[in-house]
Amino acid sequence: MTARLRLTLALSIVLLWTPAAVTFGQNTQTETVMRAMSDELERSIKELQLNDLDKPYFIQYVVIDEDEYTAMATFGALTTSYRSQQRVVNAQVRVGNYDFDNSEFITGNSQPSTGVLSASVIDNDYQAIRHALWLATDAAYKQSVETFARKRAFVKNKVQEEQPPDFSKERATNAIASRRTLEFDQARMENQLREWSKIFRGFPQVQTSTVTVRARLNHRYIVNNEGTRTLQPELVVALEVRAATQGSDGMQLNRVLPVNARSFDELPSAQTFADSIKQLGADLTALRSAPVLDANYSGPVLLVGQASAEMFARVLAPNLSGQRAPMTDRPGQQTTASSLVDRLNRPVLPSYLSVFDDPAEQRFGARTLIGHYDVDDQGVPARRVSLIEDGLLTNLLMSRRPGKDRLQSNGHGRSGYPGRETAQIGNLFVTANGGKSYDDLKKELIELATMERLQYGVIIKALESGGRGAMGSPVLTYKVYVADGREELIRGASISGLSVQSLRHIQAAGNDAFVANRLTGSRGAETPVSVVAPSVLLEELEIERPSGTQQKPALLTHPFFPD
Repeated sequence: MTARLRLTLALSIVLLWTPAAVTFGQNTQTETVMRAMSDELERSIKELQLNDLDKPYFIQYVVIDEDEYTAMATFGALTTSYRSQQRVVNAQVRVGNYDFDNSEFITGNSQPSTGVLSASVIDNDYQAIRHALWLATDAAYKQSVETFARKRAFVKNKVQEEQPPDFSKERATNAIASRRTLEFDQARMENQLREWSKIFRGFPQVQTSTVTVRARLNHRYIVNNEGTRTLQPELVVALEVRAATQGSDGMQLNRVLPVNARSFDELPSAQTFADSIKQLGADLTALRSAPVLDANYSGPVLLVGQASAEMFARVLAPNLSGQRAPMTDRPGQQTTASSLVDRLNRPVLPSYLSVFDDPAEQRFGARTLIGHYDVDDQGVPARRVSLIEDGLLTNLLMSRRPGKDRLQSNGHGRSGYPGRETAQIGNLFVTANGGKSYDDLKKELIELATMERLQYGVIIKALESGGRGAMGSPVLTYKVYVADGREELIRGASISGLSVQSLRHIQAAGNDAFVANRLTGSRGAETPVSVVAPSVLLEELEIERPSGTQQKPALLTHPFFPD
């Protein structure tokens, strides 16, 4: 995909600014875009067919209007500031029928996506929009009939078990929200970024630092031949502080502080965020002189606050999808689905933990949940899904890709890129019955370490933010000595991995709840999600000491600071 088709630039986003206004626009633009989509859809359904090949049974158009502002500052000076607008159109054409069609088949170098994504005009020109949709539809249909022929030939010579349908039948959804307009004081924003980034002038040991802000307002239109007509606006305001230093031995040390919100009003106050930056600078300075983990560790680990929520986001959340794996004709190529698909009605967590996903929730206490949405990216209304009850896996998240015994979507088909929707979380809640205080969890950690004849246990208070899969790197790790309960900050620790099956052996959970608002998925096309989770004590986790050579420290000191 070219740079012109990026759904949003890969930006980090950093620090805070004061509230700006978002106002509602007129409906003229909505009417023009929807009319162009509906008219071209009607024509395609009636007339689209190539020779004697299959006619489409399903066509869906997605149009995304994006308005984005980005600015970055470092050490008191602005480095980047720009505003951009773009519109992309996606034509999804399915041939065959709901039971068996061209989707979810990997052949050659293809990816299991449905449809063609292309750039369109940003003007609200009815004819120009139809022209873009026509070109995308033509390309999508030709692609679909070719893929369908290959898939049908592949399946014909294979002995296969009875498969669920390829695509679910869903009721039509009509949900047209009012358009919104992104408005703010750009000069004030840039001045404030300069001031926030200037805070690092008080931390001589921090070598590099940036403060970035991005405001992205998307309008997603969906029209399909089942009768669905939706328009959903989505505003994400993201702030990020990113800083780095080196230890005296040359070890690279990095910290990232992300704050993601659904409106400018939901950002923290200027002073609150300034305090967070100062704390980040102090943490990095302390890490620079902290001792290095001197031996590999295998034993109990307490994950506190952000570290616990990040762990659940990376280890548990991806495995709550009921998305069926695609077919492939690549020799030796295996495609896998969730590790928990075959564990329905079996325990996957301790009996005192339960999990549900509810995109309808907009807040948790005083915090906004950015995973909120009314209609998913496939035009299906969002629904609350109870996933794990008293440790027992009872359900999975579903898109319009049916799975065994789950033939309908439950409103969790999501993706930043149209045509690549998969079953994903919205607002994931992990709840604990009889949770314990931090002091009690720390006491239990020490008891477990003592039973294993260890000199210390480990507490992790922050993990590297973002991403999926492996847990990521610990950034605030502490030894807790069994002799006196003293906590000692260490650096250089890494986690060798944690499987979702291991979560069944969580030893205890806290009575707290940390809200992690995250942007997940491909850079430039992130999906906003939220995870609310308590601190947890893991019975055993392997932590490795650093290996290999370190980079050499900087030869000269920072020019701003005197020798």
